Amino acid sequence: MSELGHEPDDDGVIVLSGLTKLYEPTPRWMRMFARSHLTEPVKALDGIDLVVRPGEICAVVGPNGAGKTTLFRIIIGLTEASSGQGRVLGLDVARQSEQIRQVVGWMPAEDRSLLMRATVRENLQLHGRLQGMSRTELQERIPYVLQTVDLTAKTDVVIASLSAGMKARVRLARALLPGPRALILDEPTGAVDPIAAHDLLKLIMDLVKQEQLAVLISSHRLEEIEALQSKALLMDGGRIKYSGDLDSLRQKWDRPQLELVMADESATRLVADGLQAQGLDVVVDGFAVRCRLGDTLTIGAVLGRLGASAASIQHIREIPMPLRDLIAQIYRLDPAADGGTQ
Repeated sequence: MSELGHEPDDDGVIVLSGLTKLYEPTPRWMRMFARSHLTEPVKALDGIDLVVRPGEICAVVGPNGAGKTTLFRIIIGLTEASSGQGRVLGLDVARQSEQIRQVVGWMPAEDRSLLMRATVRENLQLHGRLQGMSRTELQERIPYVLQTVDLTAKTDVVIASLSAGMKARVRLARALLPGPRALILDEPTGAVDPIAAHDLLKLIMDLVKQEQLAVLISSHRLEEIEALQSKALLMDGGRIKYSGDLDSLRQKWDRPQLELVMADESATRLVADGLQAQGLDVVVDGFAVRCRLGDTLTIGAVLGRLGASAASIQHIREIPMPLRDLIAQIYRLDPAADGGTQ
């Protein structure tokens, strides 16, 4: 056994085992000085296990308060875990956070980490110096990362004058400065319009493939997560609801919708009545009839029970459940249920 408590994973860039974060109640003497305070212990993370390998994207999903940002802050050393262990490229997240920040690119969720009255170059210079990079290194890396994110023409432009999409690219360029092996991206497209978000995500996917980066990314936009073709870590109340790839998630939980299209109204009504007789919830839209199949029903069985009315069907298709509905279904399960594997 490894010191992380499981079999060694030599190719894991980010390896977490039993990671827990407990916020203790605010001492009484401090409560009058604090804007907000805790009166009861709060467990922000509860035994998180995760492995992210080179060339792999893991999307961290969950409602506000699920523990996503706490998880990210522990990995980069801005918050200390209460128990459990974590390593990034073999470096301990508790004892070697300074070294970890040299090999991890951190992209926070908001633009306020940027100096709005400074230029793009000045922002990158300041951030690089704070990370311990030399002036010589920065002279080489700044043009490279700006070319990578397609912002070379904006090198000496003041941040405040940039669009939201360009500011997001500056934050990504800043994360890429040290030549990281891993990226931690907290809501990278949160304030970006859909077109700019699409371009930014494509850029991230290209970087992952070209440089074999290990990436943790959080997003509330589920269509983006599906486009990333990534692993998913679904969190709720600091616990894992599911961990694995999206294909496996669909195989286990997807309840596709069956759509049958007829030629006229009478045939539509006949088929709809036949489906309702099988105990299915039916929606009629013009000459189309839709229903969601249960766990044990197959399309063949449903059509077979329609009898002669099935002959009037002109078109059949199976509509996959939207990812938002799929994930909502998992979150409706008992909180104790853990729907995935590592």
